[in-house]
Amino acid sequence: MRRFADTFVSALKGLWRNGVVSLVSVFVLISCLLFVGSFGLVALNVTYNFDDVSELNEILEFDASAETVERIEREILRLDNIESVVFVSKQDGLDDMKGEFSEYGHLFDDISDEENPLSDMFRVVYTDNERVTTLDYELKQLEGVRKVNSRLDIAATVGSLESGITLVFIWFTIILTVVCMLVVYNTIKLSVYARREEIAIMRYIGASRAYIAAPFVIEGVVIGVIGAVVAFFLEEGIYAGLMASPLVGEGDINDLVIFNVNNVFDGKTQ
Repeated sequence: MRRFADTFVSALKGLWRNGVVSLVSVFVLISCLLFVGSFGLVALNVTYNFDDVSELNEILEFDASAETVERIEREILRLDNIESVVFVSKQDGLDDMKGEFSEYGHLFDDISDEENPLSDMFRVVYTDNERVTTLDYELKQLEGVRKVNSRLDIAATVGSLESGITLVFIWFTIILTVVCMLVVYNTIKLSVYARREEIAIMRYIGASRAYIAAPFVIEGVVIGVIGAVVAFFLEEGIYAGLMASPLVGEGDINDLVIFNVNNVFDGKTQ
């Protein structure tokens, strides 16, 4: 334990001796981690909003019976590329429209259950954009289905954009990781150079390679820990600032819509 304490103290002295270089290393490390974290939040936000596109609305015939609804649901669940299936009755659909267009609520007051122009439907959420065309065709072939509201063109664009965002994020992370490693490596290398005479004396009196290298390893670990902790709290502060901004209000960071494809195409039309 005492040996570790001596090694740790020696590492701290090395960091203090190379104060400017150590501070620059920590600053660069914090900057890289902040870039990675911020870009990750942006990528997560965009992907989250793209997920809303992966939905098909399957509109049933106006006079579909309960037995027909149950049969169609079973047939949908047997298809591939299905994540979830939710039945929406025509009354629920009307209620959703009332909520969505609440400022025109008076227009719905005179619509009775018998006069409801909507029909029952299933909201089908799929998992793979690349196979959505096949799923759309299979749903249209089901007996009792009047039409399928899909977003095939947007789904194709979403798949490309999502793949592009993921690829950019991966390469961005790899590059910044390499930069961080080089910064820490150069810092340790400079520290070794500054203490070359001390290292030569230690080797002369028989100190092991592990004993000589330990303080420099600890220096790298300390720089990494300080950079990670500071970057974490700074990123948390950025997160809290966004949460408190008028753009988000109450809710989740994903509610900060950078690009929402639902503004491009509304697939709820019956």
